[in-house]
Amino acid sequence: MNTRRLICTLLGAWLGASLFMAFVAAYNFRVVNDLFVLPQPEMASYIKVIGQDRLQILFRHEAAEFNRSLFEVWGIVQIVIALLLFGILLFGTKEGKFTLAVSLTMVLLVTGMHLLVTPSIIGYGRSLDFIAKDKELGLRQKVKVFHNTYSTLEGIKMVGGVILLVIFFRETRRRPERGGPETDLEAIEAA
Repeated sequence: MNTRRLICTLLGAWLGASLFMAFVAAYNFRVVNDLFVLPQPEMASYIKVIGQDRLQILFRHEAAEFNRSLFEVWGIVQIVIALLLFGILLFGTKEGKFTLAVSLTMVLLVTGMHLLVTPSIIGYGRSLDFIAKDKELGLRQKVKVFHNTYSTLEGIKMVGGVILLVIFFRETRRRPERGGPETDLEAIEAA
């Protein structure tokens, strides 16, 4: 596999996994809400004993904890992928400054997201898990700001990834692999 294909595969997997993570995070909370719309008969007895509000808070806490652990691990995975991509571009290709700058920006974004934004979302979010929705509005606003910051940085990272993919798809179409059939045919015609 040539380096350009490796880079495209790595970028495609990274961007696809990023979209999947966004889907999973939203889906976890939707499942909790759906559990109470038409509860299974076994669950209905628990709802009757414990109460829907208390069970819903507990299930939402569980979904939030799952998302938190998922995003902790995902942050580390993204840093590794970003560093790997940057290393391949820096040492395995003759890419220009623009491509390296986009890749380095992606490294800095995911590192900042993991070290600064994600811990704030986790910390503030945990402190709100068992508090009524109409309480602690200032803290809820902080969490919302951090979520919006994360989403914005994630969007910028995705745009950077798409830019790199476009660059490499265009370059791959322009330059056939060395020794490939296109190059041999061109050499024969030139002779």
